Amino acid sequence: MTTPFARFDDRARRSSWLVWGTAVGVYFLALLHRASLGVAGPDAVARLDISATELGAFVMVQLGLYALMQVPAGLAIDRWGARRVLLVATLVMGSAQILFAVATSYPVALAARALLGVGDAAVFIAVLRIAAMWFPHRQYALLTMATSLVGAAGNLAATVPLVVVLDEFGWTRTFAITGATSLVYGLLLLRPAVSAPFRETAPSASEETGTEPSEGDPPARPAPRKPSVRETVANVPASWRRPETRLGFWTHQATMVTGVVVSLVWGFPYLTEGLGYSSAAAASQLSVYVVALLVFSLFIGPLAGRKPTWRTPMGLLAALACAGAIATLALWPGGRPPGSVVTAVFVIIAMGGPASQIGFHLARDYNPAVRISTATGLVNAGGFTGAMVTAIVVGVVLDISSGGTAATLTDYRWALGAMALLAVGSTVAMFGSLLGVRTLVLERMARGERVIVRVTEHWWDRLYRRVRPPGR
Repeated sequence: MTTPFARFDDRARRSSWLVWGTAVGVYFLALLHRASLGVAGPDAVARLDISATELGAFVMVQLGLYALMQVPAGLAIDRWGARRVLLVATLVMGSAQILFAVATSYPVALAARALLGVGDAAVFIAVLRIAAMWFPHRQYALLTMATSLVGAAGNLAATVPLVVVLDEFGWTRTFAITGATSLVYGLLLLRPAVSAPFRETAPSASEETGTEPSEGDPPARPAPRKPSVRETVANVPASWRRPETRLGFWTHQATMVTGVVVSLVWGFPYLTEGLGYSSAAAASQLSVYVVALLVFSLFIGPLAGRKPTWRTPMGLLAALACAGAIATLALWPGGRPPGSVVTAVFVIIAMGGPASQIGFHLARDYNPAVRISTATGLVNAGGFTGAMVTAIVVGVVLDISSGGTAATLTDYRWALGAMALLAVGSTVAMFGSLLGVRTLVLERMARGERVIVRVTEHWWDRLYRRVRPPGR
C-alpha cells in the first residue's frame, strides 16, 4: 500500500521545485512574523506602556538572537539537514507568535520576540541550502532571487494587509492567527528525508582551494559519511578564515541594515509621529518599500548571477546609496522632507535587500559543500548584528533627545543621523575587506592560478598594498 509520505517522496525526487516550494513557504511566514512589529509598534507602545528604547529592544533582542543563532543554525543544517531544521523553526515561530498574541506585560512580549528570533534564524539559510543541493550551480542565483521575492511577499503582507487585520480583529486574534498558520504549515514538513540530487557531497579539490570549478559544474564525489560533531564545529573557523566569507559578512551588513531597521520598527513611528502621516498612509509608504524591493530583486539577483565581476561594485553602490538616503532625511532643510522625497528614500533603501544577497553568493562560491550553511550563517549574521545594534541605538537616541516624552521630528532627525553614521561605518569596513580580497585575487592571478572571478588592477589596489602590504 502506497502511503501519502511515499507518494510525496516519489514526487520530490522528480521535482526539485516541490521541495523548494515547501521550504520557501516557511520563509514567507518567517518574513510575515519578523516584519509584523513594523506596523504594530504604536499598538505595542499603547498595549504594554513602553518607551522608545523598550520598543527598540524588541527588535534588538529578536535580531540579536537571530544573529547569534546563525552559526549554530548553519551547523545544525550541515549536520541534520534542512528539512528537520525547518520543521523545528516553523513550530518555534508559530509558538512565539501565539505567545506574543496573549502577552499583556513587557517581559512576556519580549520573551516572545526573542523566541521568534531563535525560530527565524535558520529559515533563510535552510532554504538556500536546499537551493544549493537540489538545483545545478547555474540556477543558484535564480533561486536566491526567487527566495527573496517570496520573502518580500511575506514582508508586503505585514504592511497594509496587517494594518487592516489589526484594525478589524485586534492584537490578540491577529497574532494568534498568524502563529497558528505556522503550526499548521509544519505538517507539510512531516515527511521522510529525501536525498538531494546535487552537491550532497564531500568537497572537491576546487571547492577546498576556492579555485574555479571545471566546466559544467559536475557534482563532487560522493560523501563517504556524515561529518562528526567536532568536524562540523570546525567549519566555523574554517569558513571565517576565508577572506571572501568576511567580505560577504560586511557586504550583507552594509547593504541591508537601513532597510531592515526602517521596515521592522522605526519607519512606521517616524512617518506617523515625526511626519504626521496617518496609519494607512504610513503603511502604504512601507508597501512602496516592499514593492521596490521586489522590483530591485528582479534585476540585482540575475545580474549577480550572470555578471560575477559586477557583484561587489553593485554591493558597494547600494551601501553608499542607502547611507546617503537616510542621511538625506536627517539633514533635509527645515526637517520635513516632501512626500516625494520620503518615497524616493524608501525606494533607494529597498535596493539594499537584494544587494545583500551578494554576500551569499560569496559564501556559496568560495566554500565547499560541507560548509555552505555555516558560511551562509556567518554572512547572514553580519546584517542582523548590524540591524540589532542600529535598532537599539535609534531607540536610545530618541529617548535621550526627547527626554522621555513623545518624540518629535527633531528627535527623529537625530536618530536617523545616528543610523546614517552606523551605515557609513559598515560601508567602510566592507570597502576595506573588498580591497583585501582583490589583493589576494591579484596575487593568485600573478602566480598563474585559476580564480573564480578575475579582477583588473587599479590605482586603489596599488595604494592599498603600499598602505597594508600582503601578509599583514
